[in-house]
Amino acid sequence: MRIRIADIKEDGLALDLVEGVANFPVLQELHAKGESVFTQPVSVQLRAVLVSGMVEVTGRVATRVEMACSRCLGPAEVMVDSPFELTYTRELPDVEDEGGEEGVEIAAEDMGLILFAGEEIDLRGVIQEQVILALPFHPLCDPNCRGLCIKCGADLNEKACQCGPQDYNIKFAALKNLKIDD
Repeated sequence: MRIRIADIKEDGLALDLVEGVANFPVLQELHAKGESVFTQPVSVQLRAVLVSGMVEVTGRVATRVEMACSRCLGPAEVMVDSPFELTYTRELPDVEDEGGEEGVEIAAEDMGLILFAGEEIDLRGVIQEQVILALPFHPLCDPNCRGLCIKCGADLNEKACQCGPQDYNIKFAALKNLKIDD
């Protein structure tokens, strides 16, 4: 998944790509471990434009992933659809020091730039990065998922357990029997 700089014309370069998870090493590792099972290939729509010697890439990455629900541990199908904007440059632009301090060094990442060399830009790493960033931290199988019982571990989506209702918030369980003298 590379863009040749020579292919970017005056009006830009538009690409629609569909790649299997096997072409992305980090995503393949997540898939092999079973942490995130990719049920669709990664679809990428992007547009690259040359601007002042830099390459601006805007686009969207999409795929479908099956993960464990964070409440009940059942399968949760998640649609990943995330826009991205990246700017590539061969060298850092000159930055004038407004504060008068000498020796201030700014890294490419601090300016939101990605350095590249040669006549091609490899997008594989940033695309898999965009997919990972778009994965939900707490995936849910259903917004109304009731989760697991904290006492017996029963799936409360399937049936009510015999533990009875909780009469206190588990976060404050240590304070349940606290007595305060006036």
